[in-house]
Order: sequence, then C-alpha cells, then structure tokens
Amino acid sequence: MNQNSVWLKAQTLKLQVSENILPEFDIGFDKRIPKDVEEELRSFVKWVENNYHFPITLWVDFEYNHYLISSDGRRVDYLFYWADFSTYPIFDNKDDIPQIRLPVRTEHNTIEEILTSFIEAITDYYAWLCNEISEGYKINENDVEEILQAYLQHRG
Repeated sequence: MNQNSVWLKAQTLKLQVSENILPEFDIGFDKRIPKDVEEELRSFVKWVENNYHFPITLWVDFEYNHYLISSDGRRVDYLFYWADFSTYPIFDNKDDIPQIRLPVRTEHNTIEEILTSFIEAITDYYAWLCNEISEGYKINENDVEEILQAYLQHRG
C-alpha cells in the first residue's frame, strides 16, 4: 500500500479521545437486507476491526436502497457525514462522531461493489481523522482496491 495512504497514516495517529467515545464500528442494518448480505458485511467489519485501528467510533447505517441522493441531488454509492472538530487532535464530543450511510441492494450491485463503496467511505473516515479532507481531496482508488483484494483473499 502507498506510504501516503490515509489507511496507513491513521494507524499511527496520536489523538486524544474521550473515554466515552469507543474505538469501534457501530453498525445498523435495515431489516430488509438479506441475511447473507448482512453476514458478509459483518464479516468485513470484523476483518477491518482486526486489521486496522479505529480510534473514534464510526457509525454505519446499511440501508435497503440502490443508491442515495447527495445534498446537490446526485446519485451516490454512500454518504459520509462528519463534523469539523473544534480542536485537533482532541475528540471529546460524541456529536462529532462521523457517520456513513451505505445503500445495500444486490439486484444491481455485487457484494464486491458494495464493499468497494464501503471501503471508500472508510477511506473518507481515515482522511477525516488525518485532517486531510479539503477542496482537492480525492480517494486513492488503488488503496481501495488493495483493501478489497486483501479482504477477498482473507475470505477465501
């Protein structure tokens, strides 16, 4: 993986985090998502948590949709909401915890496409942690593909 990858950078961050903010995913599933898809996404979350550090809770809502609509009216594969922190690198407000909304429908998207969107959203989380989200910020698609391939190899 590229040494400038936010996934790698975020593993070495020294942040001050309040003890009421847990280092984990907090996930929720729409009840209409098929159980096998939910199990695959839970497996991926477990793999990511076992291999990467999450210093601040990341809320993820898996929604039974084909896509989501961004604030500017575009169809998107995920939405990432974050708060601008008042002091960096101190995180002491639960209201600043970022959130991902991810559409999950397998009629038109493969599980790999859904995982790719999820990895892109997690990349945004790491970029946010590294204080790198700015006007010119772009996700490194090679990093996304490397994470996906590593998980698929682990999955077997």
